[in-house]
Amino acid sequence: MNNWSGQRRRKHMSAIHPMQRALVVTGLQKIPARTAQKEWFMRVIGVVVVFLLAVLQSGCATMTQSECLSGNWARVGYDDGVAGYPPSRLANHERACAAHGVGVDARTYLDARERGLDVYCTPYRGFSVGSNGQNYAGVCPVGLERDFLAGYEDGRYVYDARQLADQARSDVSSVEYRIRTLRKDIDRTRDRIGKPDVAEKDRETLRNELRRLRDDLRRAEDDLSHAERRQHMAERDLDHVMRRFAPAYGGSW
Repeated sequence: MNNWSGQRRRKHMSAIHPMQRALVVTGLQKIPARTAQKEWFMRVIGVVVVFLLAVLQSGCATMTQSECLSGNWARVGYDDGVAGYPPSRLANHERACAAHGVGVDARTYLDARERGLDVYCTPYRGFSVGSNGQNYAGVCPVGLERDFLAGYEDGRYVYDARQLADQARSDVSSVEYRIRTLRKDIDRTRDRIGKPDVAEKDRETLRNELRRLRDDLRRAEDDLSHAERRQHMAERDLDHVMRRFAPAYGGSW
């Protein structure tokens, strides 16, 4: 190839979209004519869009193709009731199965879901939902909701106490890290002050920095004392809450 044809090829390559150029460079695609470049690029974009839509649909679907085709709506409804899903869950299943050309048996699903709610809407399940910080979707029938909410509120006491204890532990760890960092900075600054090649002006600046670091360390040590006290109180309260509810709900939570 002469220099002129090589220059023309490089100029042509520079006008091609990077995605297309990568295929050309690897030998997977010949350089198309200029009139076909736009059409080629649009086809590539179309393939990418279709692929991304397929990924998104598969990630959001509540049921697989095999589950839709099996048509076991009694099992699906019962399981959703046991899990505490609201009736709107059925609409998600409808969309998922419509993609596979399958309809839903709404009556069978809803009847089975009601039976599943009998398992979900208990004080023990309410306690489990509350203690794990989960939300209640207001799905329990009137006759069961009162007992469920009693357990749920008890569970929220446990969850809140755990959150406070976790936050207190995190605060202690954060202050301890700050203290370790300050001590390292103090050691480094002290070492720099002791070096013979440091000018007196710089040495005075370092002394001021050392005083500031020591003040920060004293404040951090005070903060640690307060944080440890809060941690002790939070863990004591958590232990009290867990002891309070253990007889009613067991200790596996």
